[in-house]
Amino acid sequence: MARPLRGVSNGIASAMGAVYRPLGAPGRLLQDFLNGSWLGHSLHAVLVDVVVGGATAVLLLDVLRAFFGIESLETAAAWVLGLAWLSALGAILTGLTDYKDTAPNSAERDVTGLHGLINIVATVAFTVSLLLRLGANHDAGFWWLLVGYLVVSVGAYIGGHVVFKYGYMVNHNAFSRGKRAKEFTPVVALAALPEATPTKVELGTTAVMLVRRGDVVHALKETCSHAGGPLSKGELKGDTITCPWHFSTFRITDGSVVHGPAGSRQVSYRARVNEGQVELQGPYD
Repeated sequence: MARPLRGVSNGIASAMGAVYRPLGAPGRLLQDFLNGSWLGHSLHAVLVDVVVGGATAVLLLDVLRAFFGIESLETAAAWVLGLAWLSALGAILTGLTDYKDTAPNSAERDVTGLHGLINIVATVAFTVSLLLRLGANHDAGFWWLLVGYLVVSVGAYIGGHVVFKYGYMVNHNAFSRGKRAKEFTPVVALAALPEATPTKVELGTTAVMLVRRGDVVHALKETCSHAGGPLSKGELKGDTITCPWHFSTFRITDGSVVHGPAGSRQVSYRARVNEGQVELQGPYD
């Protein structure tokens, strides 16, 4: 459906990467904010709710004004539309920031790109509607709002497809937290575990990443919560591990998110050394 747009989609994603890359640490903090890492889930989804809800409210206010002749509702509609419009701009910015981490040349990127382009068209219609209302042309503003509302509804439908079919920006460990070890279970000999080196082990059928610091061992689930990347292949720096796929960074002591795009903390396990064996219990919340 969206494959003809693949060149455009890849170009936009590359351009967003080129925008953030020269910004260094401040750019990373801006990405963290826009990804919603501080929020615990996508900020884009929150803003989209405001856009759709605000546009719905404006549509209802316009209908009430037309049927009951309550002219004061014009002002209320303009204020609500202004809020929805600002949220739409924020949704575009957060969406583009999330979008740059989609897989290149994939159906996920194709459909997400189509979703974004449709919502940009809707935002243009909302902009025209707002300008007409500020110029006291409320009737024309209504029709432009209606166009924008219909377009954004299509965009929202496709956005649901992105989330529920492709699982984009969804915690990849939400439904597969892995084997729960009620008791401490041995997984590897301490002597076989290299110092300060992310190492993949198996707890039953669940892959777990271990990091040894002397006689202390930290354990996180191997699968990155953002997009399923292998944490044991990532970079260990201090008490953090960075996923090699999209560079989400987690604290190895408790799995908390240090940098996005991940929004959900990494599944973590209790670890101890007993008679020369590394034993795991959990995961724990």
